[in-house]
Amino acid sequence: MTIDHTPRTHHVMAPPIEPIVRASTLPPAPWRNGAGVTRRIASGKTALDDIAPPDWTVSLADIETDCAFSLFPGMHRTAVVVGDDAVDLTVNGTTHTLALLDRIGFDGEDDVRATPTRRPTRLLNLMCRRDTCAGTLTLRNVRGVHTIGADDGVVLTVLAGSLTLGDQEIRRWDSVLLDGSPREVTGAATVAVAHIRPSTQESIS
Repeated sequence: MTIDHTPRTHHVMAPPIEPIVRASTLPPAPWRNGAGVTRRIASGKTALDDIAPPDWTVSLADIETDCAFSLFPGMHRTAVVVGDDAVDLTVNGTTHTLALLDRIGFDGEDDVRATPTRRPTRLLNLMCRRDTCAGTLTLRNVRGVHTIGADDGVVLTVLAGSLTLGDQEIRRWDSVLLDGSPREVTGAATVAVAHIRPSTQESIS
């Protein structure tokens, strides 16, 4: 498996140049349909292939007004509300009101529309190509000293509170790219961890 965080590309088992991704430094990019803005944290492939598009992507999406989601045929999507305000997410005609840390899964072919209930909000998204991989976003509370190991996924994103890795503070919406090497973090935070596995295993959202 490989991970890419523009402008760097590295293999999961090789130490990254800089494991911390600052949300404030992520460049905004328009959605495929132009209806919103996304900020890519990381993406990767399940095989070494420099030509094929990524098999999975973790990103932040800002929901500022009523908007339709882009279509991504062949992908499975998981979204977690990480902004302070709720959002109405309508999937194939069924509306789900999602508050902070609520999570939902749907397919890239689904008709999805987002409407902030009060003010603009933000989503953490995981997209996985169904024929190559499956993924989950797991929410955890970290308190005190915690060692991130080989089974702790590929990306850890702080949703509330803060953590310290080495001499670096990881604040809200900052992420750590995980390569399987043990890393010790300290602090008190709620985090989301993205796990990726071969698509032969069923995805749970």
